Amino acid sequence: MPETFLITGGSSGIGLALAHHAAKAGHRLILAALPGQELEDAERSFRASYPGIDLHLCPTDLTRPKGPDEVYAFTQSRHLDVDVLVNNAGVGTWGRLHTLDPEKEVKMIELNILALYKLTRLYLTPMHERQAGHILFIASIAAFQPNPYMATYGATKAFVRSFGLALYHELKDQGSAVRVTTVCPPAIPTAFQRVAGMERSALFSGWLASDVASVAAAVWKGYQQKSPQVIPSRLLSFLQPFIRLLPESWSIWMARRTLRQNLPE
Repeated sequence: MPETFLITGGSSGIGLALAHHAAKAGHRLILAALPGQELEDAERSFRASYPGIDLHLCPTDLTRPKGPDEVYAFTQSRHLDVDVLVNNAGVGTWGRLHTLDPEKEVKMIELNILALYKLTRLYLTPMHERQAGHILFIASIAAFQPNPYMATYGATKAFVRSFGLALYHELKDQGSAVRVTTVCPPAIPTAFQRVAGMERSALFSGWLASDVASVAAAVWKGYQQKSPQVIPSRLLSFLQPFIRLLPESWSIWMARRTLRQNLPE
């Protein structure tokens, strides 16, 4: 049965690729993303590739305090009951903390944490009332340990993972039919890399890196299987239980070693 997908950051990267999976399956799409060329290009691509698609564009800046409320008002005014909320929108920063733009970091916190939290609260209530729905959180493998030189970004993703898994178990304990899936993808060369100023970072060319298509396919499978957590890498998924047995200092050393390579002056 067709469902209504609301995907934040749906005009590029994982969000866009995931939207294609939903469109191919015949679902209705609501893409919430920054207004501009990317969103317009996404619309043209979807309408050309999927004639008759039920597609709605919600141009918005989720770093603004009213952004999540505007998205909710958009869906309410069009009588769109969101069945699947994909909290995908996110940005990153990279560098020595004392040299980073604090305003940019605060906006990242507002997007990666506050907007995600607000949207979850806005859509969870009607899902709970209908006893139907699915919320997907796009976290990161950065959520598993502190990340020197990406300290704030890693902390935001640790919040996302903790929040998502806690909500999954909370709803399960209540016998709720609402499902939650938290995704922890590895580094992917997307617009995220450019916005974070990480074009020269070794993170995106190392053995942990992946690609958008592979990650989106893993996310889609996790959605279909209603998995509580998805790590879109067979190797990482296999290694993660063993890595967590090691001293935390080891995983921090690994993160520091990778993230300080080609660090901007």
